[in-house]
Amino acid sequence: MMARWIRLGPCEPHEFEELYARLAAAQARNAAPALLWAQAQTQYLFALIAPRRLAPGRVSRWISWALAPAVATYRQFGLAAYLQDEAVWLHGHRIAASSVRAVGECAVVASSFLLQFPAKCVAVPSRDLEDAFRLRLEAQHGWQFDHSWPTEPERSFRQVPSFS
Repeated sequence: MMARWIRLGPCEPHEFEELYARLAAAQARNAAPALLWAQAQTQYLFALIAPRRLAPGRVSRWISWALAPAVATYRQFGLAAYLQDEAVWLHGHRIAASSVRAVGECAVVASSFLLQFPAKCVAVPSRDLEDAFRLRLEAQHGWQFDHSWPTEPERSFRQVPSFS
């Protein structure tokens, strides 16, 4: 199944939340899944937007369904991250909160990655982290991501400046 990877560039967390909610609301029932990616001051933000027909039946399972690839990405870089209480943790410290909700026809799970890994690890450039995360998502869900721009209906639905 084809999926979309949409890079938003620099974005504040409150802006990002508004953007992914609006984008999710603009999706049709048969839309391709989409991953939004942005960079805030201290973290990389992401939101997985998928038609509910592709998500597990119970909302309580959406977090693990969406965030298992994020945990696997951290582990690929040598960090023993784990999922607990709807967040990603490392060495007993929460490193990424998450949110889950239904918006229109879509399941939406949003979270983040550390912009810089702990001091004992090298800083990971956005492109390397994106590539690793994309591969983990593709492996788990059987999707094939293509870089994408918002469609015309998505752009007209959005009431803020265009994506960059």
